[in-house]
Amino acid sequence: MNREYRVKRILGIGPIACLAFAVSVQAQSLPEGRGRAEFQRICGTCHSLAMATSQRLTRGEWTRIVNDMVARGAQGTQDELDNVMTYLTASFGKPLAGAAGVEPKPAPAVNEKPLSEAEIAKGTELLTAKGCLSCHRVGDTGSYVGPDLTTIGASRSGEEIRASLVSPKKDVTPENRGVELVTSDGKTITGRLLRHDGFSVQIMDSNSQLRSFQKANLRKFEIVTTNPMTSYANQMSAQDLTGLVRYLSSLKGNEKP
Repeated sequence: MNREYRVKRILGIGPIACLAFAVSVQAQSLPEGRGRAEFQRICGTCHSLAMATSQRLTRGEWTRIVNDMVARGAQGTQDELDNVMTYLTASFGKPLAGAAGVEPKPAPAVNEKPLSEAEIAKGTELLTAKGCLSCHRVGDTGSYVGPDLTTIGASRSGEEIRASLVSPKKDVTPENRGVELVTSDGKTITGRLLRHDGFSVQIMDSNSQLRSFQKANLRKFEIVTTNPMTSYANQMSAQDLTGLVRYLSSLKGNEKP
């Protein structure tokens, strides 16, 4: 081994060793709790753990961040991701309203009548009965394949939500596009496209599992740009449609609508 090779090898190993040491030091300061190991493994390889420990967010806000990580290729099973969100909420969640130094939550606007327990129950029932959770997710329940609805009410008005249910757009945005694959043995796999290049493709399959494939081993690789969602205009009564819209509009990242 010549001197030049040894120097290059040492310089190459140095940053890796420093990174591993830094992650280890950060992990030692993390509070104990279910999901700690998953958080350290899934998030700590790309991010400074201090990015999380310096924030205080609601479960809905943490859910949105974790889902964004998944869309960008974070690797983990659905149970592991749920544990990460539980850990972040428990360890770095927003203090409850009324706690010392925390301003009380403002009262709803006059035109925002809070949902009753019956309306919340009916809304969650409709989400399940109409198959919404087979593609979408609310809190801890549902699939990662379609857009997350946990905070839909914070970014969409009631009119926009109703329109998306009655007259879904024909096309979907790039970050929500689906994919259809056929493997070398003839198996068809569908899911949400996360990312791809000239050699491989990463997807969230219909069972909400992260999977990676080599394109050379696929018979078919097709990006689905059309929206698979059907209109619910004739699939529920006007009363149920209004109830579902009100329920979705109430989902703004709070623990309870």
